[in-house]
Amino acid sequence: MHLAILRTGQTNAALNGAFPDYPEMFADLLNTAGAHKNISFTFTSFAVFNHELPTDASDFDGYIITGSAAGVYEDHDWLEPLFAFIRACNAIKKPVCGICFGHQAVAKALGGEVEKWPDGWGVGVRDMNINAHTSWMTHKNDYSLIYFHQDQVTKLPQGATSLASSDFCSIGAFAKDQHIFCLQGHPEFPADYSRALLDVIRERVGEDRTKTALNSLSDKTDAAEIALWICDFFLQAQPASRLPLAASLA
Repeated sequence: MHLAILRTGQTNAALNGAFPDYPEMFADLLNTAGAHKNISFTFTSFAVFNHELPTDASDFDGYIITGSAAGVYEDHDWLEPLFAFIRACNAIKKPVCGICFGHQAVAKALGGEVEKWPDGWGVGVRDMNINAHTSWMTHKNDYSLIYFHQDQVTKLPQGATSLASSDFCSIGAFAKDQHIFCLQGHPEFPADYSRALLDVIRERVGEDRTKTALNSLSDKTDAAEIALWICDFFLQAQPASRLPLAASLA
C-alpha cells in the first residue's frame, strides 16, 4: 500500500537532527505494526509547508497528515491549499489519517472548529476514554498516548463522530464514515524524542506542567495498538489484491 505523508511540520530545529523527522517516525510506526499483519507500506513525503502537495487526491492509497507547530487558524499561505486537498479527499472518500495538527486540520477543512485552549498545553502521556468504536478499533474502554498540543478541536464537522475524550480534551479522536480517522495524540512519538522536545519548550509549557509530563513518559502507552488501528483503517478501504508491497521510504 502506497501512502503519502503530508508534512505540515518537522522535528524541532533546536534538536539539531538528533532524531528522525516525522516521515521516518511514521514509516517506522506503521511498518512495525504492519509486520504483525504481514502487510508492508511504501511512503512518499510532501513538505506541505513548502507548498508541496500531491497533484490529485487519487494519486495515493491514503494520506497521513502530521503534527505542526502552526495553528490551523493562523495566516500561512500553505493552509488553504491543504484544506482544499482534504476536502478533495473527502469528496472521493480517500482515506485520511490526521495526527495532532492533522487532526485539527481535517476538522477545520470539513467545517469543524479549532481553538487555542485557555487551560494551556496538553503534554506527556495522557489517557483518553473511548466513547465510540469503529470497524478498525479494538473494543476497549480507554487508551494512553503521548500528547503535545495547545489547540483543540471544539466542534466536529457534520457527519463526524467523536471517538474519544478526556476532562482536558473533549474531542481526542474522531472518524467520518470509513475514510477519516483523526487523533489528537502522537502514536509516532517515542519517549526519548518527547523528553528532548519537552526540554526545548519547557518555558512555553510551564515548569510544573513540564515536570509532570516528563515523569509521565515512563508510563506505558497504547501507541503500538493504535498503530495497528491505523493499519486496519487504511486496509479496510483497499482491495486485498493490492497488498502487500515492499516497504520503503521515498
